Parts: sequence; C-alpha cells; structure tokens
Amino acid sequence: GMVEQPGGQEHALRPTFKNSFRPAVAKEIIREVLEAKLKDKTYNAEITSQWSRDIADEIKNRLKELDLPRYKYVVNVVIGGDKTY
Repeated sequence: GMVEQPGGQEHALRPTFKNSFRPAVAKEIIREVLEAKLKDKTYNAEITSQWSRDIADEIKNRLKELDLPRYKYVVNVVIGGDKTY
C-alpha cells in the first residue's frame, strides 16, 4: 500500500513483488549450494566448521545477487554427524 506524505509524495510500505523476498527462490539457492558443496564429502568434525562458514558465505552471496533492496540476510549453517549407525 501507499502512504500519502505531506507535500504529495507517496512512499511504498512494502516492496513490489519483483523486489520481495521469495522463500521458494531462497530454498532453491540453499539446495543448489548444499548439493554443490557437500555432494562428495564425508563428515569430518575437524573441518565441518569451515564448511559451515563457506556454505553460509556462498548462500549469503547468492541471496545478495538477487539484488533486493531493503533486505539484510543472516545465514546460519550447522553441520552435525549422523549418530544412527
């Protein structure tokens, strides 16, 4: 919606659809990055914190490339081992 400002200027309260954050797009970026970074990896407790940082940075960079004004991103990646076997 628009808000009428004194002096006749209108300011959008919400980004237009084109400039809106779309979760489905973010989900696809996350899936692509995880697949690319982890497809040939085996869990290793010593280096997973580095993987987590690399993955988070890559996801954040890809989100920034969407060039959506007014958004800041916080990306948190935690990798844990599977203790079921």
